[in-house]
Formats: sequence, structure tokens, C-alpha cells
Amino acid sequence: MKNHVKSLLCLVMLVVMLASTAVTSFALPMNTEITDNYIYDYYGASVKAPVAYKAEKVFSKDDFGILNNFEPVDLFARNGKIYVVDKGNSQILILDEDYNLLKTVKNLKDSAEYKIPELYQWVIDGNGDPKADPIVATLNKNILNKPEGIFVTNDGMIYVCDTENRRIVICDEDGLVYNVYQGISPSVLDNYVFKPLKLTVDRTGAMQVVAYSVNRGLLEISSDGEFRTFFGAPAVSFDATEWFWRLIASEEQKKTLIRNVPTEFSNICIDSKGFIYSTIATIDAEAMVSNYVTTDDGATGVSGAGAPVQKLSPSGTDVLRRNGMYSPIGDLEVTMFNPPQMVDVAVEENSGRYSILDAKTGRFFTYDIDGNLLYIAGGASSNQFGRIKTAASIALFGEDIVVSDTGNDTITVYKITEYARTINKATSASANGRYEEALVEWQKVLDYNSNLYIAYTGLGKAQMRISMAESDLEGYEQALEYFKYSNEKTYYSKTFKELRKDSLSENFGFIVAGIGVVVVGIVALYVVSKVKKKKNGERGAK
Repeated sequence: MKNHVKSLLCLVMLVVMLASTAVTSFALPMNTEITDNYIYDYYGASVKAPVAYKAEKVFSKDDFGILNNFEPVDLFARNGKIYVVDKGNSQILILDEDYNLLKTVKNLKDSAEYKIPELYQWVIDGNGDPKADPIVATLNKNILNKPEGIFVTNDGMIYVCDTENRRIVICDEDGLVYNVYQGISPSVLDNYVFKPLKLTVDRTGAMQVVAYSVNRGLLEISSDGEFRTFFGAPAVSFDATEWFWRLIASEEQKKTLIRNVPTEFSNICIDSKGFIYSTIATIDAEAMVSNYVTTDDGATGVSGAGAPVQKLSPSGTDVLRRNGMYSPIGDLEVTMFNPPQMVDVAVEENSGRYSILDAKTGRFFTYDIDGNLLYIAGGASSNQFGRIKTAASIALFGEDIVVSDTGNDTITVYKITEYARTINKATSASANGRYEEALVEWQKVLDYNSNLYIAYTGLGKAQMRISMAESDLEGYEQALEYFKYSNEKTYYSKTFKELRKDSLSENFGFIVAGIGVVVVGIVALYVVSKVKKKKNGERGAK
């Protein structure tokens, strides 16, 4: 009997797996003919598009006077300067707006207010006792050691993930140190060696840190250096097959199964409102497919364990908008053997646009605040000009987009084209309520690219807002036409309701008058009927 039950369950699981495969093919269509200048249409097919960003400059070690080992693992832009973390030479390069080298931070010095402490060298041995780590004893506290992340505040203070020195250093551009944070309590993570990789700093001075071998989320460290909590841990994904085997497996068999743990963040950045954008590079296609959903209005999205980019609120909840026809996952042509590898994200403050960087394809994908894909740029190759071999980090520097490449050991500067500039103007105008301007800019976008269906959505939203302010029936009808072109069902319904409401309001007088005429008519008919009955009654009496 048991064998029959197991056979039946296996058959059910086979059907589920085949259905899952069918969903995969439908949700993530294959298209091998992707050119560099393309966008996805409403149906998810790649179509040609104008160039959004052109590679203009490529900087190598020779441009900065570096002899060897140039490894640009992280970028940060602030106050007209761009900061480059050169892990290979254990230093920070500070470039001006023309990408000239201003300063190099490598050697650290005590400031008037602070003396650099000795490196923390204690670890816990197998017996639970503290012992000195001989590796740390050989390191120099006054020199950066393989740094991997950076954050710069508005007043120019530099926070460096001094990874192999197992600390976070706060210094200025001259290398004067004002504080150092070393590790977290062993009671938080047993026998843990603190190796910070990436970080952000919020308005209170608290740090949110991506640390090596920590999959419980970001470490939040107060401005006083005290560990607060873990937050924003990526969700764990279970597929149907694994759930099934865990259900029927014996206790001994369960011990041999792979343990599901949350994945680790690859990079983070923070916006002016305190929301943290994070990327995950290790999500596989199976997790993305299993978390791929279609909403009632036709939009598709990936969230939870399958989302390569998230927007974390201060409580650690993912609040990223995924209202576009396709979720922010980069290329839609995903296979089980070629999932995306998102390694960084950069946010434009005024409009909420953000760009995510795929290490595998060397491309960056820019989305608006609602998750609509605006344009794609970059591209992978071995060593061609403007091509990326192994993308590592992305920064928005004015209108430029800068990408570091640890495969070619270069930094590539992409210049904006008028096409992308017009899209940016349109999204900024829409996000900030300048709807008349948005109408003009979205129309210009369509002049460049009629395949960009979200331009019609932008026109429709702008026209709808203007019509609401002016109670303009013709404007509502025009907005409906725009939404029809872009297959935007949600806003089409909203506009239709507003149109119906305003139509009733505008014709209220006529409607009331009509009702009055009907009522008077009914009363008149009633009176006439009564009179006729009375007369007929009198005649009958005679």
C-alpha cells in the first residue's frame, strides 16, 4: 500500500514539475537575437530602440599612474567627485568631474580628536575560548587592506569597508581618521570574523552593512558602533520538488538534504528618504520563475526570494514598486543556465529612477519609480572599447553613468544621448507633478521611439491628471486613447470612472431637469387617470 501511495505522489510531482516548466517558458520567453540597442515591448519581445548611453571614455591603471593590480570593485559619486575603491592596491581614488585624479587615500593617520586603535585580532577557538589570530598580528593598522566598499556623506566624510583589516574606517580625503568600527559581539554570531563588504549610512549616522558570510540580512550598526539588529533578510525560496521530498523523507534523509538559507546581498545604496536599495547576485532562474506572478491587470512581477533588486523600508520590508508589465529583473531572456547576476544599483534622487547592473551581460537597466523599464545600455565583451567583461559597480555621476569592470580592470564612462535625456525629463516631470511638461516630453520620446509603450502610459497619466484638475471630458477621452495604446488596464479603469463621474457632474442640470419632466409627466398622467376614472364613475351612476 505504501508503495502505491508513493508512486501516486511521485506522479503528482512529475505533473507539477512539467507544469512549472510550461510556466517558465511562458513567463520568461527565449530570444537569442538581442542587440545592444533594444527594449522590450508590451508582449515581452525585444525590439530595436535608439541608443540611450554611449561609451565615451575608458580609464585604466595607466590613466591614474598605477603600476599594476588595479581592481575597481566599488564606485560612489558625491558633490562633484567620484570615489573609486581600488581593492588591488588597497586604496581609494578620488576623481574630479572630469575624471582627473585629485587624491589617493591609502595611508591612514591619527586625527587631533582620535587615535587609530590596534586591529581587533581575537577569534574563538573550537573550545569556545578566545585566541589571537596570527594573521591579524602581521597587519598594519595605518594602511588600508583590500577594501571593498565605500560611502561618502554630504560633508565629505568617507566610510570605508576595510575588509581584510576587519573594520570600517571613517576618514577624510587626507586620510585623517575620526572613528573605527571593529566587529560585532560574539554573542550575535558565534565565532564570527567581521569582514564588511558594502555599506550605507543614514541620516542618523547609523550604518547598514553587507558583511562577508552573513545571510541574515544587513547588519545595522549605530553611530556609536553598537550592533542594533539584522534586517531585510532576503526570503528563502522552496520549490515544489524539494517541499515534496522533505514531506516524505525520513529524519536521516532530511539530514542529507541541502539546507535552505537566505541569500546574501551583493550591494546596497540609500536614497534621501532613507530607503535602501539592495541587489542579490546569487538568485537562480528557478527561484525567479517560482516567484513569477501575473496580477489581475496583466502586469507581471518577481518578488520575494526571486527578486534581484529590492527597496527596503526602515523596518526591512521590501516596498519596491513592480507596477510595470515586467518586473525589474534585467533581461527577460532568462534560462535555467543563464540567470541574471545583479551586482549593484544606483538611484537618481529627484525622480526615483534607478539603474541595476548585471555582471554577466555587462548591461545596465534603468527603471522609473513604478518599475517600468526605460532603457538598456552597456554590453559584454572581452576587451572592446566600451564593453564590460565583469561588471562590478555602477554610479550616476551627473548625467553620466559610470561602470567599473574588474574583468578588464577599467572604468567606463557612458554619456547620455538626447533620447535618454528626454526620457529622464519626462519621468522627472511626471514624478514631480509637472504634467504639462510631461505631456510635451513624452510626446518627444514617441518621436524617437514609437515602440516604447510606456511613453503612451506617461502621456495618459499626465493627461488624466490635467483633466482631473480642469474637469475636462475631452482630456479624459484622450487619456483613455493613450492607455489603450499601451494596454494599461489599471489607469484605463481609473480614467473611465473619472470620465463617467465628470460627465454626470457636467450634465447634472440636464439630468435633474429630465427627471423633473419625467416626474411631472407621471403626476400629470396620474391626475388625468384619476379624472377619467371619476368621470367614468359618474356616468355609470347615471
